[in-house]
Amino acid sequence: MLKLPSLIITDRDESRFLLFDDLHLLWDHARGTDLLETADKPAAVDASDPVAGSPDGGAVKPAGQAVLIVDENVMSAHRERITAAFPEDMVRCFEVPSGEESKSIAMWNRVMDFAFSGPLKRNTPLIAIGGGVTGDLAGFAAASLMRGLPLFHVPTTLLAMVDSAIGGKTGINHAFGKNTIGAFYHPRTVLFDTAFLETLPQREWICGISEVLKYGYIADPDLLEDGAALADPATRTPELLQHVIERSVRIKSDVVATDAREAGRRAWLNFGHTFGHALEALDNYRNINHGEAVYAGMIAALFVSRRLGYEASDESLLQLKGKYRLDLGPYTSRTDELVTLMTHDKKNRDKDIRLVLVSAHGNPLVTSVSDISLLQEAWKYTFDVLT
Repeated sequence: MLKLPSLIITDRDESRFLLFDDLHLLWDHARGTDLLETADKPAAVDASDPVAGSPDGGAVKPAGQAVLIVDENVMSAHRERITAAFPEDMVRCFEVPSGEESKSIAMWNRVMDFAFSGPLKRNTPLIAIGGGVTGDLAGFAAASLMRGLPLFHVPTTLLAMVDSAIGGKTGINHAFGKNTIGAFYHPRTVLFDTAFLETLPQREWICGISEVLKYGYIADPDLLEDGAALADPATRTPELLQHVIERSVRIKSDVVATDAREAGRRAWLNFGHTFGHALEALDNYRNINHGEAVYAGMIAALFVSRRLGYEASDESLLQLKGKYRLDLGPYTSRTDELVTLMTHDKKNRDKDIRLVLVSAHGNPLVTSVSDISLLQEAWKYTFDVLT
């Protein structure tokens, strides 16, 4: 028998995170990117230097115009800032309609057609400016175009800043389930420009709080209190916001660094999401947004945790019920459908449903559940306490 040599692939992906209220910094990074020349020479990055050039010290201009993918609402509210940072002669701009409906095959095709409508090479930067929908859509486009364009993110919602822009998950939705088409593809740089949050509606602030609370349950219980303070405009401060973003980046980056493709502990980041994704799908991504669904999903997951004998209080979540103002009445009689949708979750193995539970605040665990009646009880409890 002839033994052939193994194919060993070293994952050299590196994402830089910049917490600055200066959008020009991202354009400086994009101009210093050359995918072809840096593919075999990972750069040593000085964390104190906000502008990184090519590995040999010289800035390499990208090929042609950069592709700018921007949420249409963000562009409307921040057009002057965006156009000042990204010169019109240096970028081609595609505006994405706001809403979960844009995470579709049809919209992905439109982005691809737009990208190919002008000069495009493998070192053409693709810059995503928007929330989770725009970031996921643009990220999947970047992963697909020319087998990978250098990707840069400017998250503009709290949810994107503390979660979706970190970790390299990209994708679009399908009738089979949420995020069932996509790729792991890390951005080169993520710029957290908190000035974008000045126009963020309160409902979107609350949705981002869900992911902060998630980190509180799986990693740092102090974030449960911080999240509650950030949810209230009266107690929201720039210092608290910066602390929460930095802490969230550190938690998620630490998890992703040891499990980039969700083979183990990265699954902890799905706490509340298996329940939440089912609720989003049942709603057809119309009335309940992602953060709200995750909020309900965490309450359900904590119920299952308690039923299995763990100490997992949902008091921190229920104290914020008035902030979320969820209308779950249309779904209270559809628990069977919700459980069926949970069986479609892409994280499942065999016939069981994989859930992230907590044995205590800050201590997550992944458990396979086959007891359908337990899941139905969890949904009924959630509806009871939230309606």
